[in-house]
Amino acid sequence: MMPPAMPPAMRQVMRHALDGTAPAALLFVAVLVLAIAGPWLAPYAPYLQLDAERLAALPPSMAHPFGTDTFSRDVLSRVLHGARLSLGIAAVAVAVALSLGTLIGATAALIGGIVDAVLMRLTDAALAFPRILVLLLVATGGPLTAPMFALLIGATGWMLTARLVRQETRRLLATEHLRGARVLGVPRLRLLHRHLLPGLLPTLAAAGTIAFAAAIPLEAALSFLGLGVRPPEASWGNIITGADGRVMRHWWMVLFPTLAIVLTVLAANFAAERLAAARRRRR
Repeated sequence: MMPPAMPPAMRQVMRHALDGTAPAALLFVAVLVLAIAGPWLAPYAPYLQLDAERLAALPPSMAHPFGTDTFSRDVLSRVLHGARLSLGIAAVAVAVALSLGTLIGATAALIGGIVDAVLMRLTDAALAFPRILVLLLVATGGPLTAPMFALLIGATGWMLTARLVRQETRRLLATEHLRGARVLGVPRLRLLHRHLLPGLLPTLAAAGTIAFAAAIPLEAALSFLGLGVRPPEASWGNIITGADGRVMRHWWMVLFPTLAIVLTVLAANFAAERLAAARRRRR
């Protein structure tokens, strides 16, 4: 069976978005490859204590390019393993945020009237709450598994997607093609699935990259505070926690996971900017 063709609007946006983004795209692909292949590329198991007697944190060397942590575990191995967990949590969070945002934004635009007003006021109310505070309050209620943590991040990050989808859906509904479909009495669900979603793909791609770039530091921050991914599981945030507050003394335990976070977020933000610019040009 042949794969479905990409909608022309999405092809145009992707062509413009990829123009001049080779460095960021290559960096992002490299991070994804490392996340997927991390367990096979890591020189050691992430939980292996290399010197169980001394449990010494050693600086970078030929044997351990990223050094070892205070439990004598190889930091390079933990960063590679942590990439899969950190990026996996961000990916699930993005899927949840896009699903909720699309449902709420498209419903508001399609139905309109009082439903639109109520949904948008609920969105405004959700935006009024500081996201990090909501995450902290829920996370302090008890230990969270990685899937629950990802769902929590996604469930608090749908508001921007809802606003963008509502705006784009209203624009699409004003086009001649969609006006004709509505006059012909095409059911709303069919209208959304067959006519609106292909036109919404560029907006969802831009919103998804923005949400991904926001989810990475959120996961790292909560894991750093001990409220996200719990040791001995490795994530970029809790690897930094292993420095035990002695940043100058154990600088390598802070530097390398922080670089991984910063480079990934920069690549995602750059991709989001290009996708947003391509979306504006398409209009």
